[in-house]
Amino acid sequence: MDNFKRILAKIMIVLCLSSMVTPYAFPISNSESVVRVQAATYSKSTVYRVQEKLNYHGYSCGEPDGKIGNHTKTAIREYQKDKGLKVTGTINKSLLKSLHIKATSTTVSNKKERIVYVTESGKKYHRDGCRYLWHSRIPMKLSEAKKYYEPCSVCNP
Repeated sequence: MDNFKRILAKIMIVLCLSSMVTPYAFPISNSESVVRVQAATYSKSTVYRVQEKLNYHGYSCGEPDGKIGNHTKTAIREYQKDKGLKVTGTINKSLLKSLHIKATSTTVSNKKERIVYVTESGKKYHRDGCRYLWHSRIPMKLSEAKKYYEPCSVCNP
C-alpha cells in the first residue's frame, strides 16, 4: 500500500509539472503572424486593434499585445453582451463591424510588400537584423506598421 501511494504521488507530480511547462515559439519566417480563432484567422495587428478599441470603450483587455488571452476573451464577451451581439468570446465579423475595424487580410497577394518587425513591448518598427529585435520580433507589413508605429532611428526601415 505504501508503494502504491509513492507511485501515485510521483505520477501526480509529473502531471502537475508537465501542465505548467508550455514552450513559446518565436516567429522566424517572413510570413505574417496570425492568431487562429475558431474558423476565422486574424492577423496580430487586427487582434491588437480590437484590444485597443475594447480598452478605449472601457472593456479591460490589459496591455494590447495581439494575443487572445483570458482577459481579451472576457472583454469580448462583455462587449458582445452589452451590444446585443451573439456572445462567443471570439473575434468575428460582427464584433469587428461593431468596433469599426477592418480586418487585416492574411492572404498573400501577388504584389510583394516589404515586411518589417515590431517587438512585443516596443512602439517602433524595425528592419530585419536590427539590434532591437534580439528578444522578440513580430512580422508585419510595412503599410500596417506605418499606421500604428514609428520607424526605428537606428535601422531606418
